[in-house]
Amino acid sequence: IGVYKDETGKTPVLTSVKKAEQYLLENETTKNYLGIDGIPEFGRCTQELLFGKGSALINDKRARTAQTPGGTGALRVAADFLAKNTSVKRVWVSNPSWPNHKSVFNSAGLEVREYAYYDAENHTLDFDALINSLSEAQAGDVVLFHGCCHNPTGIDPTLEQWQTLAQLSVE
Repeated sequence: IGVYKDETGKTPVLTSVKKAEQYLLENETTKNYLGIDGIPEFGRCTQELLFGKGSALINDKRARTAQTPGGTGALRVAADFLAKNTSVKRVWVSNPSWPNHKSVFNSAGLEVREYAYYDAENHTLDFDALINSLSEAQAGDVVLFHGCCHNPTGIDPTLEQWQTLAQLSVE
């Protein structure tokens, strides 16, 4: 499970979590489940964060948001969507990646390829190897990038490297 552990291997309850739980205890009025789309306002704010307030994608109702039960659930929704609604056949995941990522995409019928990511000897991102690996990707392939705190290495690209990856994705 991808959870925070301290230096002793324990998962403490963070102060921010305790405050959020206290807020819920004092303010929540129901234990009903959310609807299938989650909290509409959260979805709207997420879209505005990703695409910009007033984006044509949002205004034309081409952007969709789904709340999922965690990262694996999100990947499964994405994998099923790609397999059933697009021409995507191949997904690239980092090596290493969270162990279940490949099986999530495989079980949706997608081919999974790996791209180099981690330089274990130096405990750094092997950006040159990453770029070299992704040079084999073809138009229409999907590349799974971890937006922050790469799992399992915790190592992220720099802003400049993200810009290079964005340009490579466009090409």
